[in-house]
Amino acid sequence: MNGLIVFNSANDVVYQKLNTPLGQKILDVAIAQGLLASDTTLYSCSSSHSLDSNILLQIFSPIISSQRIMHYQFDNCYESLQCDKGFNLVFGDLLGYTFLKIGQLPIEQLMRQLGVAITLARYCYGANLFGSQAGAMQQELLTQCLDCYEMLLWQEEQTYLLEAMPKLLVNSDLKRTIHLTLDATLEQLRQAGQTRAHALLMVSHKMVAACSTRQALPLSAADLLFLGILARTSNANAKSSSSSSSPSLSPVQAQRAVAVFLQGVSHDVNSGCVPSIVHISRLPGHQVLLQVIEYANMPLTSCIYDAFFVLHKIIAVQLQGDSDALKPAYESLESFVGQTITALKRHLKQRPEDLENCIKKFSIKWENLRKMYTEYFKNYERELLVRIESNMSSFVEELKQLFTLACCDSSSIHQLDQLSDSAAIVEAKLLEFSEFLAVKATRNISIEAYLEDFPGLVHFIYVNRSSGQMLAPDLRANQLVPKTKLWSMVEMTRSYLKRGQTTVIWKDKAFHYSYFLWFEDQSGGGGILKSSLDLQTHFLTSSNQPMNGGLKQQAEPGALTVDYYHDLAELCFPKMSPGKVRVYELYCIHLGLVTATCAVEHARRLVATISDVVGDESF
Repeated sequence: MNGLIVFNSANDVVYQKLNTPLGQKILDVAIAQGLLASDTTLYSCSSSHSLDSNILLQIFSPIISSQRIMHYQFDNCYESLQCDKGFNLVFGDLLGYTFLKIGQLPIEQLMRQLGVAITLARYCYGANLFGSQAGAMQQELLTQCLDCYEMLLWQEEQTYLLEAMPKLLVNSDLKRTIHLTLDATLEQLRQAGQTRAHALLMVSHKMVAACSTRQALPLSAADLLFLGILARTSNANAKSSSSSSSPSLSPVQAQRAVAVFLQGVSHDVNSGCVPSIVHISRLPGHQVLLQVIEYANMPLTSCIYDAFFVLHKIIAVQLQGDSDALKPAYESLESFVGQTITALKRHLKQRPEDLENCIKKFSIKWENLRKMYTEYFKNYERELLVRIESNMSSFVEELKQLFTLACCDSSSIHQLDQLSDSAAIVEAKLLEFSEFLAVKATRNISIEAYLEDFPGLVHFIYVNRSSGQMLAPDLRANQLVPKTKLWSMVEMTRSYLKRGQTTVIWKDKAFHYSYFLWFEDQSGGGGILKSSLDLQTHFLTSSNQPMNGGLKQQAEPGALTVDYYHDLAELCFPKMSPGKVRVYELYCIHLGLVTATCAVEHARRLVATISDVVGDESF
């Protein structure tokens, strides 16, 4: 049983995704409680069927209401509920929406799935979560991405186990040719007026190259993973409809364009919500070309996006009745709303009538709220706070409408046909290499090539957490290391990392495992950085309190759910620019006869060997 239900602030169901066993279980409960007639037809998990939202509301409303009371009155909400027969529930929150993940999986795995679901919702909706303005296409995209991740990727591929994109190694000449081809594609987009764009080439879901224009916001590790999920989702949809397609069509004609909201690197002031159009083209030889166009005004979008989070914070403070925290929360909201209005005047000189009307309504509602807050802070009368709360919902709706009209209008992108033409040009230029790239992707890194220099080494994973890319031999059906061993190894290292352990070595009856995390100075010649902070002591004394960057001790290490490694680097080196600190991880599995001393020596030489082969400039 597995499913996800999302509730808004009024406990109404705004999204549901339930598999057949869970749907049938909920249906049985509804019949047992007298909510449905006993002859109700069986639940179907097809896309055209779903459970009645009123039924879900009546069954889960007590749990969700209790969760909200614990959150707003005691600031101590539930993280999970464990039930009989391995049936578990985990809770999450984003901008006032409660995410409920249900399944017969361990709590830690459900929490990671829930975190990914919340992240995917942000990528699909931006700030206007499940809003009527967003339309059905965003909900369909979210469902497709969740299906792809949960049913195809997270338990099968080490890419999504580690949450890092695998890098395809090619020789310098071919690498130069690919980069020149992608740069030429970006130059065409720039001449067409799109100065903020990215072009990425993947082969068999491995990253070959990624190029960006100078004005584009750098892509984060989570962005790469999300784009990988998009490419996989598009490929799965293409396969499902291939039976009705004409066999005479060229592969480059299998294309898709979707509107999403990328994240960008967290140390950029405009990061968090980057409205973008992603054009996906499937080329010969399992190649996928992604052309990403950022179309919104980023200072304006960033202000509005931040205003949503501040607004959610002030609503929570009001519900908690914390008068002391209310004034600084209001001052923060006032600042972001002021920045938003200033940005609207500065960056949107020509505004269509619907946007102009929306801005006027938004300004009027804000002025009304501002006056009520000013009056409230004079004498703290409860009646004024009730009036504020009653007016807040309409203000939130106006902010959502403003976000949609001011930040989500991609009508300025007229050259979708040109994107198809660019994909055809890339196909033509790389056609002679397509077969080679397809074969290379299946033999990217072979563990056999390392056996002579590293006797006893049976698997390794080398991850650059700053770029979000990794190098590792592919998992094969006849490999020596069972997949379950690798999954349990990563789970164990994450549990130790959350306790401040950056080096872990252990063994079982068959294998010897080792894990290393370290930092390098990107600005000073790539030297190893040593932090003066004792992470173990820090985690023991700080319990679950937020660290710098919002990282918590109990946060799950990864890239999709939280930018864990960026926050870890910021914690360890607070005086250094986050973009100047590289974070690396190395996982090694040796045969059990290998000693700890030998494993450590192999790890040191393995990193040096890979650096010589790949080159620091590209990994």
